[in-house]
Amino acid sequence: MKGFFRKKSVIIFIIVILVIIAAVFGVTYLMDKKSGKLTAKENQQEIKSINEEISKEDSKELKPADYYPEADVYDIMHRMANTKIIAENNKIWGELPMEKEEIQNLKSIVEKINYEDREKLLDILNRWEKGDFSQADKEHNYVWEKLGGTIGRAVGIKAD
Repeated sequence: MKGFFRKKSVIIFIIVILVIIAAVFGVTYLMDKKSGKLTAKENQQEIKSINEEISKEDSKELKPADYYPEADVYDIMHRMANTKIIAENNKIWGELPMEKEEIQNLKSIVEKINYEDREKLLDILNRWEKGDFSQADKEHNYVWEKLGGTIGRAVGIKAD
């Protein structure tokens, strides 16, 4: 009888641990989804895929600019800029680290695609590539406005 209760207790303990683990992963997933982090990671992967596609194509055969999602470029740049800025009321919606490879992926696309504001985006990306974030608040607000931002305007730059 004693062995039966011991086995039952172990099984209940394992079930409780599994439920806790599932809850932690579920909450983490929902928070990432709500913050847009999952979408941003998908956008990063799409940018990488587009870069690969473009490098295989002859530059004369590139599809029109609207085929390559400029909004994804804005989204990634916005989230990167979020790591450097102070926002109104501390409302920051998602962050991505300023990784050199990601900056170069964005820059590569912007160099090849004739976006309407191509020169502005290249100016920003060139500064970031050099580690110059002195205008990150203005740059954030530029891409934030392009995305239709209404909450979280940058009002300053974080001290590093």
